[in-house]
Amino acid sequence: MDTTDTAISIGSLDFTPDWAKRGAGVSMGGVRPERDDDRAEQPRRDERRTGPKRRDDRRDQRPAKRRFEQLKPLDADIKVLPDSKALGTVIRRLQGDGRAYKLMDLVYFFLDNPGSVLLKVEPRDETLFRRCKACSFVSTSEEDVLSHILSCHLSDYYDERKVEGEPPKGNFTSVAKCGLSGVLIGPPNMHDFNSAVREMIRTRYPDMREEDYRSRIEIVRDQETIEQWRKEAALRTLYFRKGAKEGEAGLSRAEAEGEFRRSFLLSLLETQRHVAITADKALSSPCRPLAEAARRALEAARRSPHPMFFALHGAFHNRKMHFFRVNDPHGYEFVTGAELKELDCEHAIPELRRIVDLLVASPCRTKQEIVQSPDDEKHLAWLVSTGHIVAFSNGVYSAVEKFPKYGPKWRDRRENENTAELA
Repeated sequence: MDTTDTAISIGSLDFTPDWAKRGAGVSMGGVRPERDDDRAEQPRRDERRTGPKRRDDRRDQRPAKRRFEQLKPLDADIKVLPDSKALGTVIRRLQGDGRAYKLMDLVYFFLDNPGSVLLKVEPRDETLFRRCKACSFVSTSEEDVLSHILSCHLSDYYDERKVEGEPPKGNFTSVAKCGLSGVLIGPPNMHDFNSAVREMIRTRYPDMREEDYRSRIEIVRDQETIEQWRKEAALRTLYFRKGAKEGEAGLSRAEAEGEFRRSFLLSLLETQRHVAITADKALSSPCRPLAEAARRALEAARRSPHPMFFALHGAFHNRKMHFFRVNDPHGYEFVTGAELKELDCEHAIPELRRIVDLLVASPCRTKQEIVQSPDDEKHLAWLVSTGHIVAFSNGVYSAVEKFPKYGPKWRDRRENENTAELA
């Protein structure tokens, strides 16, 4: 069993180092070399000149060149820091399981999980941010934030209910049908048809532009389909203000949005000069310059992770975590919630002394190699919780010393010693 660590699992969080996620290689196809018989099949130059002039078929098959416009990122200073919520989760786990984690692996856990990274964005120009107070959604466009609030927070103030009513009356000769889902939207001449279209986009296709969705709408003039729509339309969706009294009339979606705009919308919107936003929200922001700036900041942090390293080191130090290096003064730095201290073997029971002596003589052993009885498992857990042995995150154990042993070379050395003893 290889003792090198390829992943760290802390609760529901995946602490997989960035280097472990990289692919092993890329398969690249080659170009078949030209053979003599291939050249023989090609017409001679003078033969190609005969006949009517025409465009080269291969040129016709070439795809048109796309013109990519360089997206200019937001002109801002961005600090990449650990998010406090994710940091609290990691610290609680470190305090709870007593294991030692390589600090640089924790750095890449944060950098590879945008929801665990906090970006502090300070524009260098006069750009202002609009922010949703309810969920910290951010954009430089007020319209983006207003649209987000209507889409995501209307349900915080209104309850949605299905109410049986009368089928729509009138002479309808056609009905619009969603070309993507087959849902009947309603007659195009219906007074709230546009509201129904926008509701379809909001609930089913939020990432689709309205003009693109409208191009997929089909008009059906079949009478049977029209009658089907009448029956479906009898079941209406109405909105009731939270805490509404019994018997209060419901509102349509358009009416609820209008009341929401007048009563609550502006109270959820605020303007900020600087913002602190998690990287996942910045990357998904409709403000493309902000998303591009966030993407570049994360890429720069991965290339040079030292700022995140020192930020985590300081945060762990403030929470009384303990640090040590392995193998020698230049070895990897680890962090653990348990304070490491050697066991006083002279006053320890034989079972504890046996485990410690075993790891002193042969470090980097797995649990299966240490535990010989159910009592040994309890003794091992006690030694880990009290810091009398080092439990590494990759599942191996070593004795406590100034520079605890870690890595495959110690296991290789042990296997070589066992082989020598057998010889």
